[in-house]
Amino acid sequence: EVMFFVAWFWMFFEVGLFADERTLSTIPEVASAWAKWPPTGVETLDAFHLPLMNTLVLLLSGTTVTWAHHALQEGNRKSAQLGLIITVLLGLGFTGLQVLEYQHALHGEYFGFGGETVGVYGSSFFMATGFHGAHVIIGTIFLAVCLFRLMAGHFTPKKHFGFEAAAWYWHFVDVVWLFLFAFIYVAFS
Repeated sequence: EVMFFVAWFWMFFEVGLFADERTLSTIPEVASAWAKWPPTGVETLDAFHLPLMNTLVLLLSGTTVTWAHHALQEGNRKSAQLGLIITVLLGLGFTGLQVLEYQHALHGEYFGFGGETVGVYGSSFFMATGFHGAHVIIGTIFLAVCLFRLMAGHFTPKKHFGFEAAAWYWHFVDVVWLFLFAFIYVAFS
């Protein structure tokens, strides 16, 4: 999983940092297509609207899942349930905001769809953020299952590895999003 995301970050770093190298191509179309990153004709999304809201939602969900974990460790089942409920709702909220962002991007003619030189940027953007979104959905399902198990009394302060593993996964999703936000939305847009 980590290496898959590294590959998408690498692509953005490669074309963003070394675009000048491609302008040395003896093929005129290649040189002009890669003269700058993002390519000419690509209008990127404003990082400080929906993407920033999604960042705040995901960071908050990281704190609520940690709260739920600590509450469970202390034997406070009611607080653990509340923390997990909020985390699942925030996961659903993140997914909903990402759907809105995609609709905005597709209908607002961002990324220069239809142009000859812009396919790499849009394809990479949707692959990286979409793959992350799939991880959010999977993590939300993991945490919802943990919530039902917690409510059924399957977890105790000493025996709750399933929940702990789901929380680790959720934090992985958080960290990946921070890198996506910082580099794909902010640095290379």
